[in-house]
Amino acid sequence: MKINDKNRAIIEWIMAIVLIVICFKYSILSYGSFSPIKAHELSERTYHYGPSKIIKTIDLNGGKIYLCRYKEWFSANTVKKGVIKWYPGDQVAGTPIDYSKQVSYSWGNSHAKGDTSIMKIYGYVNDSNITTMLIEDNTTNTSRDDLDESRMFIFYWNEDKEKHEIKYLRGLNKEGKIIYEEKIY
Repeated sequence: MKINDKNRAIIEWIMAIVLIVICFKYSILSYGSFSPIKAHELSERTYHYGPSKIIKTIDLNGGKIYLCRYKEWFSANTVKKGVIKWYPGDQVAGTPIDYSKQVSYSWGNSHAKGDTSIMKIYGYVNDSNITTMLIEDNTTNTSRDDLDESRMFIFYWNEDKEKHEIKYLRGLNKEGKIIYEEKIY
């Protein structure tokens, strides 16, 4: 059976289209999203988690952190900006809320530039007497997060990958008295 030029051109076009679809599906161009929210949702889907409710969005240089709640879990997912698209970052996995504790929290880090990491401590406050969360180190550095109706908090900072300073997570009541304290790493 001899293939004429017209049929050969059709077969070549079909093969070219199939090849383009396969290359696109497995290329770097198909990974990620043009939207940071979509990259966050993609990250959750790859972990079979969510869809979560975004409580707070934090803008970083070259990325975002989404503090989220999903059923009885909380997370602080990082997405990163590439040249063209946004890409899933890390820590999409949720941490279960432990209602037997005053504060349920988790911490983690994400690679930043050079030898630095973006450190995060985030969580959910169970104790209704706690109205403010603080993170302090051994110097005078203190960050504060006044709780809203979500009862969630997040602290983040850049830190050397090799040197982690001891931090103290503290909860204050409305009078400013410390009623919760925990040493972190």
